[in-house]
Amino acid sequence: MSTALELFFNDNNRYPTVAEWESQKLLSTSTGSTSTYMQIIPAATVPVDGICTPIQNSLVYIPTEDGGSYTISFCLGNNTGTLAPGPKCLTPGGIIDRDCFVCGDQISAETIAGHTCNTGAPDYDKCTYNTVLIGDQCWMKENLNVGTMVLGSVNQGNYSAGIQKYCYNNNLLIADNVTPHNYCATDGGLYQLHMAMAKNQSCDAVDCTASPSDVCCSMTGRGICPIGWHLPSDVEQNTLENYLKDSGQTCDANRQAGYDCATAGTKMKNAAGFSCLLVGRRNSNNTFTGWGTYGRFWSVSTIGLDAWYRLVYSGNTTVGRYHLPRTYGLPVRCIKD
Repeated sequence: MSTALELFFNDNNRYPTVAEWESQKLLSTSTGSTSTYMQIIPAATVPVDGICTPIQNSLVYIPTEDGGSYTISFCLGNNTGTLAPGPKCLTPGGIIDRDCFVCGDQISAETIAGHTCNTGAPDYDKCTYNTVLIGDQCWMKENLNVGTMVLGSVNQGNYSAGIQKYCYNNNLLIADNVTPHNYCATDGGLYQLHMAMAKNQSCDAVDCTASPSDVCCSMTGRGICPIGWHLPSDVEQNTLENYLKDSGQTCDANRQAGYDCATAGTKMKNAAGFSCLLVGRRNSNNTFTGWGTYGRFWSVSTIGLDAWYRLVYSGNTTVGRYHLPRTYGLPVRCIKD
């Protein structure tokens, strides 16, 4: 696999995309005729081999956004040459004797830095994000902060024109509204849902209850998260709160508007390492409210012109499940594929 990938890089000046890899073979037409670098891309063994767990046994290819590097996670069931059994990480520099990514392991932070930093923007993406393992879910414990800041007085444009974000209170201090304060640097950006999901602005006006098959309502997948990550669904958010609730407490996944799941809200704010910051929101009337009091993050699950989100409040131990118009600006919290 290493040789095939290097040959591909030599001809294309990049490593394959995820789509090219998932085609199950690597081809090139750069010389005018089809060249085959790898006729069949290997798959993990079935059943699981040796000491490997089912999760470790998955063969996962993740390129960087610019195509300049990659990692392949795999697991050896037995001794292979000088390599001992267990999880391994294949990189352009060779095989590393460990998992490519271990949730919560800061040594692995570089493996989720596969997206290009927006170095030309006034406030640019941090490129790496701390993570936390909660149950079987790996979450970023920081809000996404990618894109060029736009003022809250305008709606974010089409994703194809570039990623845009709001910074709370247009990055001015609440107290005097004059002294600059970089809220995005500490709190992350605020995004309308179409931007978070890499869609066009017109998607915010599509009624997904009336037109569920519309492309705007298929809001699943990566969006503006790094490769290997995605925005959570309403179900995934419920899995998080249900795991964190106290034993014996209720956690209604289908509550229409209200708080439940004690004391998951308290744990999401600090104890579980999720670090849900109380960063407020950008309203549809172009104002900002709630900093220091409310913490929210989008799901991609739509209802009519709205989308579901989760809410923690400074004075509550529980978690709120509500929905808002997709034109509101909320934080984005990514979850590992």
